Amino acid sequence: MMLTLHTETTIDSCHKLNGYKGKCQNLHGHTWKIELWFKGDSKWKDEVGIMVDFGIVKELKERLDHKYLNDIIQKNPTAENLTEYIYRFIKRRIGISLPAGQIGDSGIQVKVRVYETAVDKLTWCEGGDFE
Repeated sequence: MMLTLHTETTIDSCHKLNGYKGKCQNLHGHTWKIELWFKGDSKWKDEVGIMVDFGIVKELKERLDHKYLNDIIQKNPTAENLTEYIYRFIKRRIGISLPAGQIGDSGIQVKVRVYETAVDKLTWCEGGDFE
């Protein structure tokens, strides 16, 4: 059986866009809303019955919340680059947290959606393994 999990969190952080001509070239902050989807076969559940431990999201939040994103993301921390950063972080962590005896890609697909501002804005950046 295929399972799809969804979770979301918010982070407050600041950044500036180097090389950008406009207000965003200056230091400013956002309350970013991050949505995550995980899709995979139920065979990837561990012995407890968990396919993806949402503790990974807590780790992500600890890494990004109340931080200066320019110090964390090597490229300009645009919504697009933050989306890619989160995707790679999650995929690496899922690979590390495979049940004992399973090697390689977990087979779990990931989709990330990042809203630059959590309220009053309908714009987002999305990327991942599926629609």
